[in-house]
Amino acid sequence: MQAPVFDMAPPVKAFPDGIPESVCIKFESLALELLELGFRKYSADAILHRLRWHHHVELGDAAFKLNDHWTAPLARWFMNRNSKAGKFFEVRERAGA
Repeated sequence: MQAPVFDMAPPVKAFPDGIPESVCIKFESLALELLELGFRKYSADAILHRLRWHHHVELGDAAFKLNDHWTAPLARWFMNRNSKAGKFFEVRERAGA
């Protein structure tokens, strides 16, 4: 069997594993709004807290849980998806990366 001429990169995931699509979409929306307001850097954690407010207060879903471990994957996902954002969020190097 002949080896392929080039290796195809795996497809980019639409959303980070285990994070609800609605959370990803709202996270992106808020981050883009901040960029439009002129912020060059921001806290992904602050956006996650704003998302808690959105779900608990604005949507009336007090039982909805947002995991703090979603912060870094959401930040990386956003910056990969929105290359013009540059390093909008500060993220640590991943072990083994």
